[in-house]
Amino acid sequence: MSSTGDFIRFAPEMAAHGGVLTPTIRRDLADLNRQYLELALAPELAVDPRFAWCDTVRSRLVATDAATRARMAACPFALFEIQLPADDRPGAQLAPFRVEEGAAMAVAGEPWRARCREFAQFALFLALRLADAAPLATRIALGLSPVAEIRLHEMCPSEVAHFAAGPDVVRPRWPSHPRFWAMLLGAARIDSAALLQSAHCLGICLLGPDLKALAPRPTRTR
Repeated sequence: MSSTGDFIRFAPEMAAHGGVLTPTIRRDLADLNRQYLELALAPELAVDPRFAWCDTVRSRLVATDAATRARMAACPFALFEIQLPADDRPGAQLAPFRVEEGAAMAVAGEPWRARCREFAQFALFLALRLADAAPLATRIALGLSPVAEIRLHEMCPSEVAHFAAGPDVVRPRWPSHPRFWAMLLGAARIDSAALLQSAHCLGICLLGPDLKALAPRPTRTR
């Protein structure tokens, strides 16, 4: 696919057949989506910016059961976004990781902090794996730009773990788009394959602006 228009034109086919996502990638993505929904709907994390849906979306999702969430999770894209540092200056780097910082983040009595950190680590390592195996899948499934992929590759494992502990690495996808979430929830609740495919097509079409923003701009020659 050479453009965002091509991508949107093939959206139904990608939703139906998984497109560039292999069965293994779809399995791991669904597992991450399921974990994300479980964390996002925990009352203790209702005001956490990593799970900041609008009130309309949250009120519709809060009463879902595990089976419904599992069907919602089986999307050809992540229900969350990964955000890497925005500093593009030459030589910009993450602050060095220190072991004592990691220990402080996992103190007893704070299980939610530990679970959120583990989820972010899983998401980042999936992004690394996809960037190696299928860069287009990384951009579709997780919304990472080529520059972000390079930045992620430049991190050593300890830096990835350190970055995953921050509050900014994960954000909800389309947090203020009630139509998408209502469509996905309704299809999952009645377990309709046709309606789930329609919801996936809507989500893929919503990715169009994201992919356009990720596409490299053509350079002009003098």
